[in-house]
Amino acid sequence: MRTPLAWKNLTYDLRRLALAVGGVGFAVLLMCMELSFREALFDSTLALIRKLDGDLIITSSAKYTLLVREPFARRRLYQALGCQGVAAAAGLDIETQLSLLKNLTTGEDQPIRVLAFDPDDRVLKIPDVPRHLEQLRMPDTVLYDRKSKSSYGVLPPYDEPLELAKRKITIVGEFELGTDFANDGNLIMSDVNYHKIFPQRNAGPDGMAEVEVGVVKVEQGADPLATRDRLRRLLPDDVTVFAKQEFEDQEKHFWQTATPIGYIFWLGTMMGFVVGIVICYQILYADIADHMAEFATLKAMGYGSRYFIGVVLQEAVILSFLGFLPGVAVSGLLCQFVARATGLLVRVSPPTLASVLALSLGMCIASGCLAMRKLMSADPAELFR
Repeated sequence: MRTPLAWKNLTYDLRRLALAVGGVGFAVLLMCMELSFREALFDSTLALIRKLDGDLIITSSAKYTLLVREPFARRRLYQALGCQGVAAAAGLDIETQLSLLKNLTTGEDQPIRVLAFDPDDRVLKIPDVPRHLEQLRMPDTVLYDRKSKSSYGVLPPYDEPLELAKRKITIVGEFELGTDFANDGNLIMSDVNYHKIFPQRNAGPDGMAEVEVGVVKVEQGADPLATRDRLRRLLPDDVTVFAKQEFEDQEKHFWQTATPIGYIFWLGTMMGFVVGIVICYQILYADIADHMAEFATLKAMGYGSRYFIGVVLQEAVILSFLGFLPGVAVSGLLCQFVARATGLLVRVSPPTLASVLALSLGMCIASGCLAMRKLMSADPAELFR
């Protein structure tokens, strides 16, 4: 029966093993948190798009991200209704620049994202919204996102006196969408109330000649991509028609490449990887140095380089798994805390777990390869000096 030398070397000193596992676990924690924050950036930013109740999205041709206000003529939605395969076309207004929510009790005001649409249209797939549609028809009424940040000071039963853009509003219900890296909270209101509260956004005789996003549903059995292509041929060049997934991809690409946030989180992950290599290298190097005489004896007995390489790599792999488990466990707890504190969709997802496991194995194996140079220098002659 072969002696599990790699395991014996790691476990002969439990105190050192605990320190080694803690060091590798710390590197795993860094990488896991950075990747979870990066994923939360995309999930939180794409949450609104994923809640749109449609198959196709129409936006202004100048709109390259949901953050930028670029409305288009509402008549494009009416034109879309005449296209073969289109079952419904509705508009969604989004306001982030003029929408200051003021808590009259505290006197503090903060920006909040406002989503507005005609209550007769199904625009958002948010479970709590449909039962409050009649209330939204009343003047100056809104729904409040329960996952908005606590800094707004708005709590159930929502009887705080509030002003939105210097106009008193009443919260008649709540829903759940969540914050993102650009918006700390959300309100939903009817399009009529929207144009009353934000007259600066009015266009045309009735004030509703423009809309920010068009949400199109295709007829049952119709091909969304074929309908998209027909709409692109039908509508003028001042608007762009996307399949819903295409619109998601465009938004994700913007945050990945046009903003520094995606790069920062990726750089943080790489820094955790490098820190892990350094920590794991020191652990393996110290272990090899402590057992140089034993390794030299094995060399004198005829064990070749292949055997020693296997021992070091086995130690590296064992360390990676032992450090992975506590690192991920602590990451999960921290993500839950951050999600509750911020409203962001922070979680340790299966893809993140797979990425961190691969990085953990990679950093420990890389450390093993670096530490192997010390082992390869073991000389049986040193035993007799």
